[in-house]
Amino acid sequence: MQPNFKPTQIVKSIQNLSKQGLKIVAQASSGKDWDSVVKPLDKMEFKLRQHISINSHLNAVAFDEKFNLEYEKTLPLISNFYSEIGSNQALYKAYKNLKNTNLDKQQHHIVTNTIKDFELSGVGLEGKKSMRFKAIQERLSLLGNAFSKNALKATNEWKKTVSKDQLHGYGKNELAKIKTKKGYQLNLQLPVYMDVMTYADNRGLREEIYKAYISRACDVGITATKFDNKAIMDEILSLRAEMAKILGFDNYAQFSVESKMVESPAQIIAFLQDLVAHSKPQAQRELDELKAFAGIELMPWDLNYYSEKLRAQKFGFKKSDLAAYFPENQVLKGLFATIENLYQIHIKELLEKTYHPDVKVLEISDDKGLVGRIYLDIYARTGKRDGAWMADYQPLMGKHKPVAFLVCNLNSPTNDTPALFEFDEIVTLFHEFGHALHHLLTKVQYPSAAGISGVPWDGVELPSQYMEFFCYEYGVVKQLSKHWETGESIPDNLYQKLIDAKNFQSALGLLRQCEFSLWDIKTHSSHQDTYQILDTVREETALLPSISENRFLNTFGHIFDGGYAAGYFSYKWAEVLAADAYYYVQSDGGIGSTAANDFMRHILHTGGSLDFMQQYIKFRGKKPTIQALLHSNGIK
Repeated sequence: MQPNFKPTQIVKSIQNLSKQGLKIVAQASSGKDWDSVVKPLDKMEFKLRQHISINSHLNAVAFDEKFNLEYEKTLPLISNFYSEIGSNQALYKAYKNLKNTNLDKQQHHIVTNTIKDFELSGVGLEGKKSMRFKAIQERLSLLGNAFSKNALKATNEWKKTVSKDQLHGYGKNELAKIKTKKGYQLNLQLPVYMDVMTYADNRGLREEIYKAYISRACDVGITATKFDNKAIMDEILSLRAEMAKILGFDNYAQFSVESKMVESPAQIIAFLQDLVAHSKPQAQRELDELKAFAGIELMPWDLNYYSEKLRAQKFGFKKSDLAAYFPENQVLKGLFATIENLYQIHIKELLEKTYHPDVKVLEISDDKGLVGRIYLDIYARTGKRDGAWMADYQPLMGKHKPVAFLVCNLNSPTNDTPALFEFDEIVTLFHEFGHALHHLLTKVQYPSAAGISGVPWDGVELPSQYMEFFCYEYGVVKQLSKHWETGESIPDNLYQKLIDAKNFQSALGLLRQCEFSLWDIKTHSSHQDTYQILDTVREETALLPSISENRFLNTFGHIFDGGYAAGYFSYKWAEVLAADAYYYVQSDGGIGSTAANDFMRHILHTGGSLDFMQQYIKFRGKKPTIQALLHSNGIK
């Protein structure tokens, strides 16, 4: 089950597997039933995806120029292979004929979705249009990798050595993270950046690192470099628009919603504008309170700093007070116990070598035996892409169990202390484990619909955001906490302060997410420059002006090298489902309740094998409304 973490001759491997795959496709195209059409394709796809996944994973978490050169050579091969399948009219007809055979409900749903995928992959195109469509897909695969590589290099390039005197406001844990033989070194890795923004009294230092961070991979600001992503972004957006038009859509946003639960871009915009209308008045009150507290004209590099001080005054604790109670080993112990109780499984750490010493290998089992594995890689480090994500190595198929990669960029241990997690980082861990468990706990034996496969993109975030809610429960927090020096669990009064502060500035946070989502859907509905669109959106959502160096879009990997193009709204859409689901489970008794088991049975077990919203209604009894989301954010 262990992936090959030292792949060799990756170009040749992909070439050979692609050639074999096209032969299997040709044979399947003349098939007459499920076993002769779908089964051989599933087996072929299973093996190919293993190779694609491990190459992509290593390129993201252990970047190496030599490996990347080979990796980039595989991208056109992969794109061309799937383009060949997507435009194969004989295979398309074989699937259409399958609809009239004796299929069960899951098989029928899979075949129906596959037919739609064919149509969105250009199966109806011919001649020059077909050739152009394939060329666009190939080019987009290369551009996405180039975008990600530039963002990584721009992040790694900036460093600054400072003295201890410049770090007033830091505690010993924050200082330990950046201690070097020559003093203290700052960089743009997220844990280090956030410490400066949150704790550094030195306003000039905060301004400098903010501008460095916000202007990565662009042609302005402190970090202006050869890694500018703007031309890549423009080409990606242009090619997406052209691809959509070739298929008969007005824009890429229309193309994107075809594979989602939502009905139209207009519905998405209306949903987001409704959230803006509900949250903006409260967000303005939150900002006014912060301005009054700070007593200065707030700039972007002041927000985290004064927010943390205001939080400490209002609720009687600092973020750093909490971190000492959440050392990594105890957090993982509590997380695993919560998951085991919630989903009736067992988690065991295996002692195996992988691609990096930091990686933990987790074996998941239930009372019937092995369920699957998770490779857990949680610390930030040079050569590792920003962010947090789950990627699948293999799905459930026959005797093969699901395997997932779970990646974060959290605080790491120092010479003097274990890794101490801030509570936001714990929420991130719960979130990504929700994705991994969605992949692992599937009961679907068909790879195209097992776990997260086949799930509409605006439903993918449901299990992850559902998991986030549990990390605030009293019993769960008690299990997660054990002071790294005293061994004491978090005191009840500090836990209560954490809960009281849960929705501190939540409306500002919600408004910010709506800004990203509106920018995304409007960018993919228009031919305007993406930064002009952002300026227009900000007129509706922003309560503070931006600075001229702000180029955060240049490192927005979710959109330009991920699956969230014209789909970033999915986080909020799925949070409606998640909040509604969690409160329903709580009303039935919480962890261990019938409702909790029903969530696992109707959502996790069935993956993408049945209509997602219908499965949610089976679990919940009705469709959700935004009231649960507003309630969870403390917005009246």
